[in-house]
Formats: sequence, C-alpha cells, structure tokens
Amino acid sequence: MFTGTQATTTHPTLALGSRGEDVAYLQRRLNFLISASLKVDGRFGPATEKAVKKFQESSGFLDDEIDGIVGPQTWRELELIDV
Repeated sequence: MFTGTQATTTHPTLALGSRGEDVAYLQRRLNFLISASLKVDGRFGPATEKAVKKFQESSGFLDDEIDGIVGPQTWRELELIDV
C-alpha cells in the first residue's frame, strides 16, 4: 500500500525509448490504474506511450499536456491513488 510519502518520491522523466525499473514500475501502475494490459518488461515502447496518453487524458490533462511523456505532473497523478 502506498503512503503519502511515496507520492513525493522523485522519478526520472520517462519517454519512448526509456528503459529500466522506473519504466517497469510505470507499466505496473498503468496496468492497475487503467487496465492497460502492458507487458511489464521495463521498456517504454509504443504500447506504453499509448497507455500513458490514455492515462493523461483520463486524468483531465489539457490537450497540449497529453504527450505520452511521464514527467513530474504525470508521476503525481500516477501516485495519487493507493494500491
């Protein structure tokens, strides 16, 4: 279960081509939050980018903010909901 302190954890900005544990964590969050059905492989490919855009849209981001890039604003939204 997440706590309020985890919502302030610093994550790197992620985008198409990113790799690593932060991407795997992102994929798990998207699978939980929007039932993205992503393969959790730590690779930020087109399917992950599409899921990020879907998440941004469903979170009320403005059209020019729906970019498929996971920066500070997207991370905050991803971590608002406890698992």
